[in-house]
This record gives sequence, structure tokens and C-alpha cells, in this order.
Amino acid sequence: MKRKIQDGGRRYFFIKFFVDWAVRTSYRRFQVEGLENLPKDGSVIWAANHTNALMDPLVMLAATPQQKVYVARADIFKKKSAVKWLNFLKIMPIYRIRDGIDAVKRNDEAIAMATDVLLDGVPFVIYPEATHRPKHSLLKLSKGIFHIALSVNDKVQNDNSVYIMPIGIEYGDYFRFRSTVLINFGKPINVSEFVKENSELPQPVQMVKMRELLTEKMSQQIAYVPDDEDYDATWEYAKLKAGNPRYFHETVREIEKQTGTRLKGLLRNQAVDRKAIAQVQELKQNDPEKAEALLDKVEKLRIWRIQNGVSVHSIANNKRLWAAHVNLFLAILGLPYYLFCGVVSSIMWIPILCILRGIKDDAFYNTVRFATRFAMLPIAVIIWAVLYFLVIPWSWPWALGAFILSLPSLRFLYGYGAFMRRLCSDIRWFWKRRKAPDYNFE
Repeated sequence: MKRKIQDGGRRYFFIKFFVDWAVRTSYRRFQVEGLENLPKDGSVIWAANHTNALMDPLVMLAATPQQKVYVARADIFKKKSAVKWLNFLKIMPIYRIRDGIDAVKRNDEAIAMATDVLLDGVPFVIYPEATHRPKHSLLKLSKGIFHIALSVNDKVQNDNSVYIMPIGIEYGDYFRFRSTVLINFGKPINVSEFVKENSELPQPVQMVKMRELLTEKMSQQIAYVPDDEDYDATWEYAKLKAGNPRYFHETVREIEKQTGTRLKGLLRNQAVDRKAIAQVQELKQNDPEKAEALLDKVEKLRIWRIQNGVSVHSIANNKRLWAAHVNLFLAILGLPYYLFCGVVSSIMWIPILCILRGIKDDAFYNTVRFATRFAMLPIAVIIWAVLYFLVIPWSWPWALGAFILSLPSLRFLYGYGAFMRRLCSDIRWFWKRRKAPDYNFE
């Protein structure tokens, strides 16, 4: 009997364990929320926004212990050598218009395959935007996910239902390694009930209505910014407000009081971002002229700070000079270990830099960093062990200490680099803020 793509196996789960560990440790904070919303039975399609290339499926894989099946663009299946590995990773092709009309016709096979996966009770992960884009927004959702949902719904029996699970993936930074990620599961759409309630409508109209509903639910799982001419200024305003400690804590307390729930971790950040974005949208609706003046002021500041190498966090925090002195002392204190980490982890970061030179799409940067670290870390561990215990054979405690200090070397290297970028930005802001455009948005 031919093996199905959704069939599990010991080798798959063994490798998944290490991949999940590597994914989670690639972020300073990895937070999953809303798992209680997952249906206990039935066929469940996971629909997530797509912002960070191959890191999106990796964080979805690590979100829960269960196996999942994914779709990916068909052009990566052209190499026969890749097909075997893609099947092992439970990734199947889906075709787009750009692949040609004949290729699109093969989507019937993909839909049949996806239907079989879902009927076996395995989650099917799809990114309905059909392409990645590093923005806090959503592209128009493709109809493929709804074709699959309706196909499965035609075949389910008894009391089983088909669900579409709206999921938001929120990164602290799309391009920096060791940032944060929040995976937020929303309330599912019961496709079976939806079809019954709209049975009088033709199927194309049902799909349009489902698309509107899913778009709304997915936007509720992220800090959604409308993708218009004010996108950059709106997001800049949100980060300036959320980066202010007083505004942040006051807003969190206000939201917790209104909702009667206690926010934790990255949910606090997302809630404050959404509050600031909502303020802009409300102002645009009630007082367009005032909103235009505000966003124009924010945009001028955004352009100025980029030109002067100042981060939005430096402006929002507006730290005193003594704080920069304290951070400078900490930087000097950590410098020896940073240099040590730079040397011992060079077996990983040098290949990363070489590969990144050939990458044109910035959204793939973290994918390259993750994949190279995952591939090179076992080799580095072996080299460190052999080298230390050969070079320092007369004192195994020193060799063991050097080995232990080497294990988090790449993580510390990136962490120290981020700390130094913030410190340099704070110092620049202290010396240049008198020349900055108006940054008071109270």
C-alpha cells in the first residue's frame, strides 16, 4: 500500500523534536496562545498570515506536538532530489497562475490530496495570502483554501465538521535573529455550519463570504494595519506610543480592566500596538485633517531617524544619559565573552554571512540563519569537544568550562550585537535629539 504524506513515523517525530527545539531557541521569546480554541475533533485547516518566508511553517510546526501537512509553491518541487525531502517534511505542492494554465489544472490533484489529509484528522496548514510579505497587514486571500474546505465538507460523514482555524503570527522583528514570535489561535470558522446557513447561495458566493469572514478573523489575531498610503506612518506611531513605558503600562491596565482578563507576555505588546493603531484609524475617520497632520509629523520623524541611525525604541524611551553610561559599562563587561563567542562560533556565523550575500529577499534572512545554525551546530559541538580536550588535556575542568561556555556562543553573539545597536542608537539620540523633528505626540 502506497504511503500517504500524512502517515507518521518514528524518524519524523525524532527529527521534529530537534527541529522544534532549534526553532524555539531561535527566539528570545516563543509564545503560543489560544490553543483552547482548537476543535477537539473534525477536519481542521490552519490558516495563517505569511510574513517571514520559511520561518512561518517552522514556528507553526513547533506550536504544537502533533504532525501537520503543509502546502508550498510548486516551483520548489522541480528538482527531483528535493521532492523526497519535501515529502518527508510533509510539504505538498500547490500551483499558481504564474506556473502556467496547465500547471494550475493539476491543483485538482492537490485538492484531492489535501482532502485525504483532512479526512484522516491531520491538520492541514495553508497560507491563504499565497505569498510572503513582511507587513502587519493582509493580502487578498486566495480561493484555494475554500475549495479545499468545501471539498472536504462534501465528503465528511455523520456529525463530523470542517473548520478553518484563523491564526496570527506576530514577530518582534522580521529580519533580526533572536527576536520574538507570538502564534495566536483565534475562534474557528465552522465551514459545515456556514454551508448549511448559506445553502441557498451558489458556491462561488459562499466562497466570497467565507473569504471576508476569514480575512476579518485573521486580522484580529495580529496588530493589523490597513495597507494604504499611511501604513508606514501608522506603524511608526504605534511603535512610538507602545515603546513609551508610561503609555504601555497605562494602556495594559486599561485593556485588562475593560476585558476582565490578564494579559501576559507578548499579548501585552500586541494589545498596546492594536490600541495605538485603532487611535489612528479613529482619528482618520472623525478628524481627517488632524489625522493627516499627525501622520505627516510622524513620517518626517521616521525619515529623520532612519537617516541618522536612531531606532524607534530610543525615541520612545527617551533614556537619560546615565542609563547609557550604565549600558556602556555592561557592554565593556561583556566584551571579553563576546570576543570569545565570536571566535568559537565562527564555524556557524561565517557560513551564514556567505549565504546571506546571495539572498535578495530580506524575508529569507532568518530562514538562512536558522537552517545554517541547525546544520552546523552538531559539527561545532564535536569540534569544540575534540579541540578543548586535546588542547587542555592536563585540566579537564578548564576544558569542560570552555566547552560549556561555547554552547550558547552564537545566541550571545546575536544578543550582544542587538544590545550594542540599541546602545549606539541611544547615544546618537542623546546627541542629535535637539535637531530632530517634533516627537511629542501626546
